Amino acid sequence: MLFFWIFYPFIMMSASHFIVKRWSLLQRYQLRTSDIATPLLYIGLHYLSLQVFSVSVIPYMIMIVSMIGIIVAVVQARIYGDIHYKFYFKMFWRFTFLVSLLIYIFLIVYGLIRLLYAF
Repeated sequence: MLFFWIFYPFIMMSASHFIVKRWSLLQRYQLRTSDIATPLLYIGLHYLSLQVFSVSVIPYMIMIVSMIGIIVAVVQARIYGDIHYKFYFKMFWRFTFLVSLLIYIFLIVYGLIRLLYAF
């Protein structure tokens, strides 16, 4: 089952890219593939972490996402002197995607290493 989760990000990104192109979300709402793929990535993180650790990483992801939100707000307030909400949410969501993708990659590598050492 781990091998499905290895290919899940590619399937998810392809489906998200199709959705963005099909409904012209980039031109209409400035939504990119990563913006659509983030909730799908959380679904994959949940099931992959259950398979690798037997515990979901979603509570930890909520803490990490909260810290990302605070850091982005502080940095924007420091640089611009104010928080521009449209820019804040876009930056926050894209950093969330990046961190989620890195954690997903870590879980896959860790799961593969555990699988190799099991033999």
